[in-house]
Amino acid sequence: MITLKNIARNLFKALKWLWILISYIPTFFVRTLTVLVIILIIFNYFSKFTPNIKTGTALLIKMDGILVEQAKSKSSFDLFIQSSDPKEIEINKIIKAIKIAESDKNIESIVIDLSDFIGGYPSDIIYISDTLLKFKKNTKKSIIAIADYYSQSSYILASTADEIIVNRNGGVSLYGWSSKRVFVKNLLDKLDIEVIQFSKGEYKSATEIFTEESMTDVSKEAIVKLQSSIWEFTSNLIEKNRNLETGKINFYIENIDILAEDSNFDFANLALNYGLVDSLKTRSETEQYLSDKFPHPKQDWRYINLDQYLKTEPNNSENVIGVITVAGTIMDGNQPRGIAGGENISLLIKNARKEKNLKALVLRVNTPGGSAFASELIREELIEIKNLEIPIIVSMGGVAASGGYWIAAETDFIFAHETTVTGSIGVAAILFNAQETAKKIGINEDGIEKTPFSSGLNSGLFLTTPSDRLINLIQGSVDRLYDNFIGIVSRGRNLSPDQVNNIARGRVWSGSDALNKGLVDAIGSFDDAINKAKDLANIEDYKIKIFDQKRNDYTILKKFFGLMSIQERDYYNKNLLYNLKNDFLNTINWSENLNDPDNLYFLCDECIVKY
Repeated sequence: MITLKNIARNLFKALKWLWILISYIPTFFVRTLTVLVIILIIFNYFSKFTPNIKTGTALLIKMDGILVEQAKSKSSFDLFIQSSDPKEIEINKIIKAIKIAESDKNIESIVIDLSDFIGGYPSDIIYISDTLLKFKKNTKKSIIAIADYYSQSSYILASTADEIIVNRNGGVSLYGWSSKRVFVKNLLDKLDIEVIQFSKGEYKSATEIFTEESMTDVSKEAIVKLQSSIWEFTSNLIEKNRNLETGKINFYIENIDILAEDSNFDFANLALNYGLVDSLKTRSETEQYLSDKFPHPKQDWRYINLDQYLKTEPNNSENVIGVITVAGTIMDGNQPRGIAGGENISLLIKNARKEKNLKALVLRVNTPGGSAFASELIREELIEIKNLEIPIIVSMGGVAASGGYWIAAETDFIFAHETTVTGSIGVAAILFNAQETAKKIGINEDGIEKTPFSSGLNSGLFLTTPSDRLINLIQGSVDRLYDNFIGIVSRGRNLSPDQVNNIARGRVWSGSDALNKGLVDAIGSFDDAINKAKDLANIEDYKIKIFDQKRNDYTILKKFFGLMSIQERDYYNKNLLYNLKNDFLNTINWSENLNDPDNLYFLCDECIVKY
């Protein structure tokens, strides 16, 4: 009988002989590399074993890191690398595990550990929250939330639990919403850098960080409308989950100083007395509580973690519903996983089109937009699938705006979440004239141009003042793109151009508002999109085939051999100067996402609203 114990014993014998052989390898480097390769082989071998789950087991979901639609490429090499990036939690893995646990008789409860949860888009957090609530309703199984301290992001998830436990020295931090951007106009003025802005739509404010000293009135108007809608939905959800009176969450936030003083600034007791948590426990007390609830003879308590639990379920159906994810900023060319490269996504759509049993395509869109050229490449490939009379259904994530909406507009059906940020139908371009700056530091540009346009857009940076003819050319391109955007939305949404223009002009909308404006067809999740795909394809049974990018092994190896220079970063650093530095650098690094060959963008920078 083949058992894990027998395999381990035989593996140990094999390793003993391998070590003898390795000792004959002449150099330390090659010897070390050989050992690492063997370890990776062993790790991958054992990772294929299906765990044996016994009755009374809890599914432990550690929300350790930031919630993302699509994680960066990972491999076994990452086990040996201290990365400066925060850990990433893919939404679909969490959702899949919860759904499997619904019908798993051996899973008694879900324990969700939120101590190290960083956050994510509101709609993504609420998607998991809704799935947890369905789990409770459909199974009558319990959910327990544990954490040393609950942030606003983590508490939204915790509110779904039957029991919320917080550390005796912790608490619950609820602060509502805010939207702040760093403006660098005065800095550019001091550097004598002239900013030349092109846009179509008075609400298209992505570039105002370079052209204004503060938010414009129209920008404030749009953001207040958007975030008020999102927060109203969120606060109502928390109150409903915790059976709190309407308005109690906002009262807590607005009067936290008074409430804290009345509780002698004991935030844990304040949360308990206010009904936000159910019990206060130290880490040891929490461990003991779980041990009593889920006893296990050999470990602290009986649980199985997410990675162990997740397994691909076999499905022999011939009917295929394809799934493609468009996540991150849309950029031109080939881009790594987690960035929506125009070439990458186009190729995935083309591969889906070649799938002989493809009956429908679900496009998961979670992007603020980006390159106009790359967005159009993706849209063109989608039209090719549509021409085959294969239905395309869009499931919007946290944000599907600008270029994200450009690629979604002509699909067959669009789902959004109530808190999805969408719209931003507009076009922007920006040039930087650094002629005066160059003169001050002793740099002069000279040469010969055959025509007024020979130098092109020069990546948006000029050391000589661009001609009026070039500026007119760019503005004409912006105007044309905007008209095309209006036309695409008009055709796709069965609205007149005037109707589209009235709700366009760069304005952003929540999913709820977008539904009322006719920009989306329904409020729903990714699951709803899959069900709609089944209905539109007129099929009963199906299997989901995910078309995804391959791992970039070169990048991983490069990362591996550079591990000695990589330092771990504290993502919970609340130091004022640290955060100020990051805000400033994020503003400056904004240009890293601007690689459109024509320097034209469907980008909604202000759409990125996260908890």
